[in-house]
Amino acid sequence: MNNPRFNADFAYVLHSVPYKETSLIVELFCREHGRLPVVAKGAKRPHSGLRSVLVSFQPLQVRFSGKSEVKTLTHAEWLGGLMSPDGKALFAAYYLNELLMRGLSREDTHPELFDLYQETLVGLVGGEDMNLCVRRFEVGLLQALGYGLDWQSDAQGREIDVACDYIWVDQLGWDPSRGGNVNELANGTVDSLVQGILITQIQKGQWSKAAASALKPLTRRLLMTHVAPNGLMSRVWMEHLLRT
Repeated sequence: MNNPRFNADFAYVLHSVPYKETSLIVELFCREHGRLPVVAKGAKRPHSGLRSVLVSFQPLQVRFSGKSEVKTLTHAEWLGGLMSPDGKALFAAYYLNELLMRGLSREDTHPELFDLYQETLVGLVGGEDMNLCVRRFEVGLLQALGYGLDWQSDAQGREIDVACDYIWVDQLGWDPSRGGNVNELANGTVDSLVQGILITQIQKGQWSKAAASALKPLTRRLLMTHVAPNGLMSRVWMEHLLRT
């Protein structure tokens, strides 16, 4: 792993585009190397061993070499054990990939986020509530990028009160509600309230459908601010499906 001419890692395919006549440029999400672009030489050839392996949402073991930003993929092996998501879950999985493509810098390592991505895919394939799966991943991604939420205390450093409602003010923290269903933020926008009891439950790892629903406007705003200010196509597709 320390040889700069040869590296091995566990990975998932995030995106791929044609390169020259027979090859692909593939964006991998690797556990130890982060988001990594590689050239898969000959992968478009009908009998290439890479052709059937380099597909999204499947666990791979890969080897690659090179010192430049774009490495050369020398081997990819399907590890099995995970079915591909389908139906609405497939669009949710593409949403995860788009978030990673937009949010991660190349070769910025996030092994815990890799594990969360894998767990989220397992949940989507296994029929777990899609909103719950997606919300947990959004929160984990924001945490990995340095925009995580404080689940223990409010903006004044006081312990979260389970009997109080809160609104998240970016770069400050949870602000106790002044009453009503929404609070007006300093920039003139409004956001929905999150119950203190839900915040404390999440801090304990106790996720629920109610928590996922309450956090949706907040994670959407934070992602649009810090990850994808121009929007996400996969979110548009997914939310259209959820309404049908």
